Amino acid sequence: MINTLRVYPLMMTWSWLSSRPWLAILGIIQVIMPLAFVIGMSFLFPDITPPVARHLITGTPTLLLLLVGLSVVPSMVAIGRIQGTYDFMLSLPVPRMLLLLSDVTIILLLTLPGIILALIIGSVFHGFSLQVSPLVVPAFILISITGTFVGYALALALPRPRMTSVVTNFLVFFITFFSPVIYPPEQLPGWLVAVHRILPIQYMADLSRGTLTDLDINLGLAFTITGAWCLVCFAFCYIVMKKRG
Repeated sequence: MINTLRVYPLMMTWSWLSSRPWLAILGIIQVIMPLAFVIGMSFLFPDITPPVARHLITGTPTLLLLLVGLSVVPSMVAIGRIQGTYDFMLSLPVPRMLLLLSDVTIILLLTLPGIILALIIGSVFHGFSLQVSPLVVPAFILISITGTFVGYALALALPRPRMTSVVTNFLVFFITFFSPVIYPPEQLPGWLVAVHRILPIQYMADLSRGTLTDLDINLGLAFTITGAWCLVCFAFCYIVMKKRG
């Protein structure tokens, strides 16, 4: 335990310093992008009502955390595999779990300020109130960790690192337009609704929306399904990194 507590901040420092230039830019973008999304919704939907705005804005945290997890994280791993830094990290005498958790922590810290700003400004701008539950903290942490582990699993599963950007761009497009994150699942065709009963995307959005509003959402199911995906992806990442190390 003592060794873990000592190594964990060191791994976070290493992860930050090794990617500091573009992580700093990512942090700035993660503040600007949520605000642009909140205000941009009023351009797309000039007559948007507070209930509809509430549904859109409370889906923003899941959308942002997923896009970072499924876009930024795989790119980090792919670049590391191409440059050789990924193999170097695996050669270090530290637990593989800490390699994953250090990246998860940095990504969450970079993304969280923009999400909080988007929720506050969005609720004021569109005229609705948030009803924040104490479960919002574990919900956001679980969403971020799951998105990151799914991104890691995707990057490690692809045989060629250069394929990563193609696959992640498709996933970003799919999540943005064909997932019930910023709109209700009832607006999707039946077969796609069935697909999302298996994928974690809808349940992540339920975690966000259920802990920020008083909507009737099955948080127990959302925590269970999202947590299951988190554990499966983490186990896959850990096994692959263990073999390659």
